[in-house]
Amino acid sequence: MRLFSLTIASFFISFLPLQILAQTNAVISGKLTGDKNVGVSLTLSDPLNTSVQGIQQKSDINGNFTFTVNCDELQVYRLSAVGNNYLILFVQPGETISLTLNPEALNATPLIAGSEITKLTYEIAGNVAFFDRKTDSLTTVFKQLQVQPDFESRKAEIEQQYNQVNEQKLSFLRDILSKNASSPATLLFIDKLDIDEDMSVYQMVADGVSSKYPGFKLARDLKQRVEVEKKLAVGMLAPEIELPGPDGTIFKLSELRGKVVLIDFWAAWCGPCRRENPAVVKMYNRFKDSGFDILGVSLDRDRDAWLAAIEKDGLVWHQVSDLKFWQSEAAAAYGVKSIPHTVLIDRDGKIIARRLRGHELEKKLEEIFKTE
Repeated sequence: MRLFSLTIASFFISFLPLQILAQTNAVISGKLTGDKNVGVSLTLSDPLNTSVQGIQQKSDINGNFTFTVNCDELQVYRLSAVGNNYLILFVQPGETISLTLNPEALNATPLIAGSEITKLTYEIAGNVAFFDRKTDSLTTVFKQLQVQPDFESRKAEIEQQYNQVNEQKLSFLRDILSKNASSPATLLFIDKLDIDEDMSVYQMVADGVSSKYPGFKLARDLKQRVEVEKKLAVGMLAPEIELPGPDGTIFKLSELRGKVVLIDFWAAWCGPCRRENPAVVKMYNRFKDSGFDILGVSLDRDRDAWLAAIEKDGLVWHQVSDLKFWQSEAAAAYGVKSIPHTVLIDRDGKIIARRLRGHELEKKLEEIFKTE
């Protein structure tokens, strides 16, 4: 009897790894519709890890396809055909996902079963597309009216309609993302809201998804971004910047305490930055005698190009860079994801505003120095 018990135990111990392996598999099957559904080349890849080659196959004579993937936690996949024709899938261990797709537009009203996260993703996407079609239509009408004699009388009406539709879209997003704050689907749409105006929604989504899926990279990234943004709210003390200038000497942001300072993130290779530099020079010359200064923080990696741009554009204010490109320590501290990017701070080193450029920046400076 003891021998029998040991034999049974040995069987289950040897079989257990196979059971665990089976539980981590997920199956993605689908059918392509229409008369161009045979032999369509499909690739299933990980958009978060482009160094790993995707799985490829062709649809069969009935337009069917099947992918089996191994995952031990939530994964995001990109199912793509030729060109920019793709569908985003959220896949969890053990799921069997069924898709019905148009081969010429995989993400056009797909029928999805077996993945509630993916299904929610395309429900939200469909509604967003509805609002976008409306605003696109109004933009077209606006452009057509510009050459009409009654343009001025109708301009305000079209702008009002545009703003109403856009606000409807934002209200929809705030509501749907808040109601589904723990779903990873929300991560694909949160950037359509302004983080300064809708920090509460960002916080809700960051907390919700990261608590339910703590190992998911996109959730961790959003959580980190929200924490950085909270430190950069209006009234918060601006993080210190301590980087070398063109001559290698370390310069600190805090050395400009007592002045109103614009932190200007830019780079020699950034076309929009270079085109905007003449306006920044003009503002500097206009307000410098009132206590205005600028700290240019370059996201360059080529020192010679950086120095040449400073000279050519006439940027006479303080300039610093660690020449680490997008890995710049200062860019990370200020949550910089694109340039040009600006942060305006007061004489005490506290943040007044962020992302102001052009006329808006000049208007803010006029307001500051008029009231002081």
